[in-house]
Amino acid sequence: MKEAVLESPKERIWTYEDYLNGRIPSDVSEVVKGKEVRKMPAGGIHGFLEAVITGFLLKFKKFYIVLSGEVALLISRSPLTLRGADVVVISKDRLKGVPKGAVEVPPDLVVEIASPSDSLPYILEKIEDYRGWGIKRQVWVFPEDRRVVVVGEKGVKVFGGDDEVELLEGVKFRLKELLKEVEDEGSRS
Repeated sequence: MKEAVLESPKERIWTYEDYLNGRIPSDVSEVVKGKEVRKMPAGGIHGFLEAVITGFLLKFKKFYIVLSGEVALLISRSPLTLRGADVVVISKDRLKGVPKGAVEVPPDLVVEIASPSDSLPYILEKIEDYRGWGIKRQVWVFPEDRRVVVVGEKGVKVFGGDDEVELLEGVKFRLKELLKEVEDEGSRS
């Protein structure tokens, strides 16, 4: 009698047509070069920082479209690369209205709040995808390390928690102050 051998399923390669026709499962967080990326949902600190930073940026909604909450960015149709961004800011001169689907125009600013489960290779690949697509400014917030990394046209700069970081045209924050707000909220419960 032959022993049964279980074969591992072949890795599915997703296409732009799959995306358009709604065939990509909702538990797929991103698609990179056709391959799915699944991530755990973000935690409370992540959500708090995302909400506060979005609030700062909404002051500019007259000039910019501000989106938040794993906004789909269509970086490439073939192979399909569809990234999820925490906060996205795009000039209204370049994007006429809020898109129904994925954003297909490189944003002026993307803010990402790193989760403890995000690996360095994952983050570096995402930074490179954003740069290659033409995103002018990336602000990466690392709450666990109390650091902020800004990737822009002039290079990369690392800020400590006490440093003032500019998001956009005079909108600044200090990570230490935002994390203090998180702690204050926690002490009220």
